[in-house]
Amino acid sequence: MIAPDNIFGLLAALLAICALAAGLEQTRWGKRLSGAGIILLTALVAAQFGVLPRSAPLYGAIWTYLVPLAIALFLLKADLVRVFSEGGRVLVAFLVGMAGTVFGAWLATLLVDLGDSEAAIAAVFTATYTGGSLNFVAVAEAVGFDDSSQLSAALAIDNILGVGFIILLNLAAGWSLLQRRYGWRMDEVVHTGPDDAAGAGSGGSLFALTLALALAAGAVAVSAIIADALGISDYRLLVITVLVTAVATAGRCYLSRLSGEDILAMMFMYLFFAIIGAGADVMEMLSAAPGMFVMVGCIFVSHLVFMLVAGHLLKLNYAELVTASLACIAGPPIAAAIAILFKWRNLVAPGILTGILGYVLGNFVGIGIFALLGGSTP
Repeated sequence: MIAPDNIFGLLAALLAICALAAGLEQTRWGKRLSGAGIILLTALVAAQFGVLPRSAPLYGAIWTYLVPLAIALFLLKADLVRVFSEGGRVLVAFLVGMAGTVFGAWLATLLVDLGDSEAAIAAVFTATYTGGSLNFVAVAEAVGFDDSSQLSAALAIDNILGVGFIILLNLAAGWSLLQRRYGWRMDEVVHTGPDDAAGAGSGGSLFALTLALALAAGAVAVSAIIADALGISDYRLLVITVLVTAVATAGRCYLSRLSGEDILAMMFMYLFFAIIGAGADVMEMLSAAPGMFVMVGCIFVSHLVFMLVAGHLLKLNYAELVTASLACIAGPPIAAAIAILFKWRNLVAPGILTGILGYVLGNFVGIGIFALLGGSTP
């Protein structure tokens, strides 16, 4: 119904899908599915019924220009000084969980054969379960994992099983067995002082938004120059990660006052999810899925085993383990939300900070396992 060269008509349709998802995400069932899941499913159905084209010049523009901008915007507050100074035991648990994620991805490659894309699939799942969907996208581009059907399958599995993992840990936090075995120092966690929750700025001033965009665009431009000069143009997103993190850490006192850049970044990422859903072939996606399910299952099991063993050896309590695990697998907003829900006030900030560290490390860990498994970019 919408021609591939109808740029504004197609953009209007994609933005409408994103707006619908953003609205539905505020409902009870929408929060469980997540905005990304709603977008992916809606765009996929729209493409199957011929409303959206499978490919279009606009899709390439979103991938090429908006995704790097989104990464730079998200990392503008990646202050490593705060992560290492305030993270404490949650940071230790997070690093252990990250090791479990890497081991699980490697183990899965021994158990199932995912074909020529095996190293790339292991890389994107390792990245997303160290940082988040942002890292999934960055690593997918860096390693040349650009098949729409496989990408859509991987994102769909990430979404479905990721939500299941969040529900599991939410329930586990209330299990008496876990509380008895990992109940050390809970009086330090359940603090009766004022809320420690970090408020996510809604909106932001025109000055703050334009400054954030200018910094992000500048970082992308400089990173491209550096990557080309070093002969590593395929890994320019890693250069963006290093550069923006250095700027965010050096200018933390000022950049911490910015607000609204996360909304811009999320809007760009929503558009990315829409083009991935639109470009998917359902039958091919389903045929590619079984091995990916096994890989994600291995990652989750390995991650939890590493966390529980480390918790026992290092005397980490269940609240610290749950917060760190969610920061690793689901990202900082979910980690903070669970900490607030269970009144673990002293763990809200560490959950956010370690989750941000995951954004920084996710790209490196994903590309690292890609290289370890002998992957090569096309």
